Amino acid sequence: MANYQCAIRTNYFHVKDPAVFREFMARVYGSESSVELWEQKDTCGQIVFGFGSYGGISGLRDAAEDSSETVSETAYDEFICGLQQHIREGDAVIILETGQEKLRYLVGSAEIVTCTGYDHLDISELACRHAAAMLDNPNWQTKLYY
Repeated sequence: MANYQCAIRTNYFHVKDPAVFREFMARVYGSESSVELWEQKDTCGQIVFGFGSYGGISGLRDAAEDSSETVSETAYDEFICGLQQHIREGDAVIILETGQEKLRYLVGSAEIVTCTGYDHLDISELACRHAAAMLDNPNWQTKLYY
């Protein structure tokens, strides 16, 4: 049996309060390694952030000092809801994920998070829809996971 391995990374984005956002991100933990937080200045001199990790994000610790990393069914949802509270209006976080389990599953996805919304795009679904459109056959299907 193989283990799923992935990496995630975001675009750079603006937050409401950089200091509070750093505190929030100090509570975020990954499934395989720590979550790296990057910051730089945009062309207007404002701080923008990005983050990434080998392995996915598992959730949030209760406090920055708490080392416990108990994963619940809602841990990732709590992370997304928390992230939404920090994103500046008019900006978006795009979390890209690539992953694989041997050659059985190859994954590519993007999660788009704004202060008011969330959406998930899957490259396999997008590719199948696009192939069906190219074939002019809305009922066309294939098996991508085997």
